[in-house]
Amino acid sequence: MTIEPADPSGGSASPPTRRPGGAGPWLLGAWVGTLVALLIVFAWLLGKDEGERQAERTPVTAQQPAEPEAGDKAAETPAEPEDPGRQTFVASCGGCHVLAEAGTSSPVGPNLDDLKPDAARVQAAIATGGTGTGAMPAGLLEGDEAQQVAEYVAKVAGG
Repeated sequence: MTIEPADPSGGSASPPTRRPGGAGPWLLGAWVGTLVALLIVFAWLLGKDEGERQAERTPVTAQQPAEPEAGDKAAETPAEPEDPGRQTFVASCGGCHVLAEAGTSSPVGPNLDDLKPDAARVQAAIATGGTGTGAMPAGLLEGDEAQQVAEYVAKVAGG
């Protein structure tokens, strides 16, 4: 077995030389792409809780209620507790749906103010998972909770 030299002149082959500037433009592109991705993630992390931080920065001023007059029936009635359908909607549905009265504004699911569903349509959507595309989980709420949310949404959305 004979080994022939790589160089036809009989000299030893020199190792390939590298160009000045490093590994080439692909490595620079990879670094730039990584930097851009990190900046996007950082910006998202900074902005995701901006609504909560804004609410914390907004001062809440309490007004003293006026003294009720002796025969004032409205003043004697205790304040009505928050609608349980609203509480459940905000906790379970508000992350995906727009509903102005509930203060929710996520555009993931349908805008319920525009849709104006009646209670039966809301209950059907809760049971089947929206329109059945799989974007909304089926059976997200059940029983009284589903009924309360359906009645609340229909009442405030105008359905």
